[in-house]
Amino acid sequence: MNEYGILNILMVFFPALIVSVYLKAFHNDKKSRTTVCASAWGLYIIFQCWVMASHASHPLLVLIVNILLIFLIYEVSYQVDFKTALFRAGFFYVLWMLVEIATNYMLGKLGNTTVPSSFLVGSIISKLIMYIAVHIFKRLHKKDFSTGISQKYWIRLCFVPVVTIYIIHNTFFLTARNQRNIFFLLTAVFMILVNYIVFDVYDKLGSQLDTEKKNLVYEQQIALCNKQAAERENAYQETRRVRHDLNGYLVDLKASIQSGRFEDAEAKIDNILSHNSLYGDEVSRSGNLVIDSLINYKYSLAQKEGIEMKCYVFVPETLDFDGADLCIILGNLLDNALEAVKNLPAEKGRIELSMSQVKGSLSIVVKNPYEGKILEDRNGQLLTNKPDKKNHGIGLDSVRRAVGRYNGELLAEYGNGMFRATVLLYPRENLHDYS
Repeated sequence: MNEYGILNILMVFFPALIVSVYLKAFHNDKKSRTTVCASAWGLYIIFQCWVMASHASHPLLVLIVNILLIFLIYEVSYQVDFKTALFRAGFFYVLWMLVEIATNYMLGKLGNTTVPSSFLVGSIISKLIMYIAVHIFKRLHKKDFSTGISQKYWIRLCFVPVVTIYIIHNTFFLTARNQRNIFFLLTAVFMILVNYIVFDVYDKLGSQLDTEKKNLVYEQQIALCNKQAAERENAYQETRRVRHDLNGYLVDLKASIQSGRFEDAEAKIDNILSHNSLYGDEVSRSGNLVIDSLINYKYSLAQKEGIEMKCYVFVPETLDFDGADLCIILGNLLDNALEAVKNLPAEKGRIELSMSQVKGSLSIVVKNPYEGKILEDRNGQLLTNKPDKKNHGIGLDSVRRAVGRYNGELLAEYGNGMFRATVLLYPRENLHDYS
């Protein structure tokens, strides 16, 4: 092992880390057996050893073999279709080759390619560039990864590898003249580790923030379920009390009729009916417990706010969709509609809900008027107007997640003071893995 042995070892394993980050940009979980996947990665590591030992003296061969190895890793790790795996592996390594060519060209312009071991510093710099590139790609591609780290902090984060490249480049060529190779060795190792730690911490923080958002959504759904259960329990207890006292009511009612006080008897009957109207205000009677409970609960909230709510629900008692997902989708859409219209004038305060199932696919449409400006990010995703963005603005994000589990669609259309949210869900047996 030469004086740069440690760096050579790092340059063998660093590409594996870069490839792993790239593949994770497309998928969350592996689908393969561990032994098969480990064998594929082993072949890749062995080939990288040969590349470092030969100084990539056969670039075309290196490119072709790398593409084939990444294709193999992709296939056995995620079991995607042949064309997708080959295209993504080819695109990735062609881009990497261009980065290496550009790096060596710039080093040549600086007159540094004649220095011994310049291949090593070029390899380090090109891999650092690819490392930041795959992290940028992962952030842009994985829109479902709703990290709360703002864009300005992420840009500052990218400044770390840029500074690292500058430090490694200058340290190498300064120490090369003085033959102080150990100083460059330590600097390069520490700077590579710093980059790994920084981006690993970033991913962990993003994952933690994502989990916190999910937990907040679940807390909201649990609170909703608890509230529904409490109201149902109160209504049920009231019904039990009325039934328990029914004998006394009938005796009193009979006395009023026998004495000729018919108006008094009619009033007593109305009173009994009003206290026993557990299902009197229901607008959804599809027979599906989840949908009926949620819609009727939201309808009661609308009534209390003086909001007109029309519901057209045509769904069977059983659906091929998870009840929790339906609660998240329907609950958040109706919450957003109620929030939008509650401060509007009485004549504008109206919500329209339509639900229907056709050939197994479920359609949900919620329409409501609105005032003010609707904000969007650069990806076209709607943003909240509320200052507390941590605890608000996650409703539609939760809907997108639930819709995505069925390869469904969420369409938001607005204009002329009217907002329309449309959700289409497809039954799981009709879905295919297009990832």
